[in-house]
Amino acid sequence: MTDGIMLTVIVPLAMFLMMFGLGTTLNTDALKAALKNRLSLSVGLFAQILVVPICGAITILMFDLPVEFKLGIMLLACCPGGTSSNLFCHLGRGNLALSVSLTALSSLVVLITMPLILQLTAFLLLENGQPIDIPQLEILKRLFFMTLLPIACGVMLCHYSPKIGRFIADRTGTVGLLFLIFLAALILFKEWALFVQYLPIMGLTIAFFMGCILTVVMIMLRYFPMHDKEKFTIFVEASIQSSALAMFISLTVLDDGAKSAIPAGLYSLAMYIVGFTLVYWHRRKRLLGQEVAA
Repeated sequence: MTDGIMLTVIVPLAMFLMMFGLGTTLNTDALKAALKNRLSLSVGLFAQILVVPICGAITILMFDLPVEFKLGIMLLACCPGGTSSNLFCHLGRGNLALSVSLTALSSLVVLITMPLILQLTAFLLLENGQPIDIPQLEILKRLFFMTLLPIACGVMLCHYSPKIGRFIADRTGTVGLLFLIFLAALILFKEWALFVQYLPIMGLTIAFFMGCILTVVMIMLRYFPMHDKEKFTIFVEASIQSSALAMFISLTVLDDGAKSAIPAGLYSLAMYIVGFTLVYWHRRKRLLGQEVAA
């Protein structure tokens, strides 16, 4: 199987199906309730759309990395939450409707923010006096066909055929995980030597990036009167980015995209450590709270 077929047919189709599955998880009544919670929704979007890219910018300024890696980190920082964030929210017994709402809304917003932020990043990361080419229109097209369109189709299916929608929704997390593993393995296979060479510094970079997000969001949430379930949900949505989308954009749009996809591939491994840690922390906190109340 050639790389051309892999990147032009199999990966886009799998990405479409994964986002379609996410759309089937959008229950209309639950979404209406989540959308009424304007404070949590606004704070969550602010964290995802502004705080995460700012943390990405701080990260690439702090570490001496190849330009492709810096661009890959900023691409990752521009991505919305994905099915993994919804899965961790469910496992941690957070506000799942809020989580899915934030994922869906941020998927719409990145249609505008991702091309702009990447173009600004490319302008600032000049190499040998030559600007990096960021095909904004192509990124916009991929985002529309790989996020907005399949999510909308999934919502419509769930609305008109609830049983089929629930059947697909129950399997979305598993499919998303398998697709993420597939993409990460593909990138490692293509760029194994480069991955091994930069693993120490990239590991430290990704750890700093995720630590920066968690620290800033933690400080920010102290100033807003919200229930712990909402705070936990925002934590998860901000720290669990759609690394699958970042890898997809890198591999199919950017020049030398396999290198730009390496940060997202490494992040996809680290985010599960962070995700399960947040789940354990929140569930333990809830358990202790119940014991005190009893």
